[in-house]
Parts: sequence; C-alpha cells; structure tokens
Amino acid sequence: MKILLITDKETTKEILSFHLTPLGFEFLHYLNPIKAMDNIEEIDPDIVLFSGEDFPRHWKPFLQYLRSFRERDKTIFILLSPEHLEVEEAAKAIFLGVNGIIIEDFSDESRMDQLRRLVSRYKMLNDKRIVPRYVPMSADKMDLVFNHPDSMKLVTGTIKNISFSGASFLPDNPQITLDLTPGKKINHCSLKLGENIISFNASVLRNSNILILDFDSLTDESRDQLSVYLEQSSNRKLESIISTGAS
Repeated sequence: MKILLITDKETTKEILSFHLTPLGFEFLHYLNPIKAMDNIEEIDPDIVLFSGEDFPRHWKPFLQYLRSFRERDKTIFILLSPEHLEVEEAAKAIFLGVNGIIIEDFSDESRMDQLRRLVSRYKMLNDKRIVPRYVPMSADKMDLVFNHPDSMKLVTGTIKNISFSGASFLPDNPQITLDLTPGKKINHCSLKLGENIISFNASVLRNSNILILDFDSLTDESRDQLSVYLEQSSNRKLESIISTGAS
C-alpha cells in the first residue's frame, strides 16, 4: 500500500516512515503540492497525508480534486494540521471529504496511535501486534468502574489505553486496589462508551498502582460496540473542534 506524504518537514517524514513502514506501507514524499496533484492519478495512493500547516492554500483544492474521482473509502485523505485549527477550516475539511484531522506534532505518542487507528479503519494493516491498543483522546467519553472483589468498594479511575483484550487503568485512589494481586478475578466491570455501557469480567495481570486488566468475558456484541466507538474517534475530535470554536 502506498502513502503519499505532502509536507515540507523532514522530521514528519522520518517519524511517519519509522512507524508506518513496518506496517507494510511504501512512502512517496512530495515537497511540491502542485506537482503531487499533477501526478496523483499516476501515483494512485491508498492514503494521502497532507500538511495543512506547510501548505495552507493548497490542501483544499487538492482534496477537492482528489474527491472528484476517488471516494473517501477508496483513498484516505488525512489533514496534518497546526496545533490550533480554525473552526471554519475544520468545517471545510469535513465538507470536502476529509477522513480525519491530526495535529502535525508526533512527539505526542497518542497522535501516532490516532493515525494508526484512522488508517486501520479503512485499510488492513500488517501490524504484527496481536491486539493494537488505543489511547483515549480528550473527546472520548470512556469510563471504567468496578467493585473491589473483597471490600466491595467502588473503584473509579482513568483508562490509559485499551484494546479488545484488556486495559491499562489508573485508579483514582490506588490505595483501594493495592491488594489486587495478579490472577485476581474482578466480576461485573462496567465500561461506559459515550451513552452505552458494556459489562464483562476481568482478571488482574499486573498491579503497580496502574492496573493491567485482562478482559475475560467480552462478548461479540460488546466487542463490536467497542470497535465502533473507537472507529468514531476522529469524528468526535472534529465535532469537538467545531463545537469549541462555536462556543
């Protein structure tokens, strides 16, 4: 699969190539967006990563031209944006058929994770990891709660990362969970995904203040709900940008 990268930043190219080449992607890097647009049909990329920060006047006509012959599920277009993207620009991106917007600062590990998830939504990745993990973003509403299996005290906290097989979880009060040793069973965990709640049993894999949990009984229906919620992360991010700017 081919990625067409249009950016003036060598560091962006190096970081993306380092993380995505092992997943089976071939990189084509263009410094000139006009030349890239002239050759787009010949290049026939699976994914376009376009730096809106480097070329703020070019990404809209490029995307409009791309969508004139390629639908969103055929060629992914991801806008690499500056730290603060204007609401009007985000709205134009959605109207023109962007697949996602990611801030072009990959020193934040969660952004690379967001990029992997966005790409994997449309294209099959050759990721050798058994279960890719997802780092919740600010626009996500994910809460995990359960009762301590012995004391029955309510345990709340923050999900650090999550997958279909388990989660890394930081309790609000680690003192409550200090005695949860590896192998301890936790029944009736509740995971809130936006307005929906899924329930399952879990086991403790590790405990060093942060709990590493293994999901023992995630049903196919619950797995589907989790999958759909994670896939919609980019949409929630776009909606958050628009609503924040409008308020």
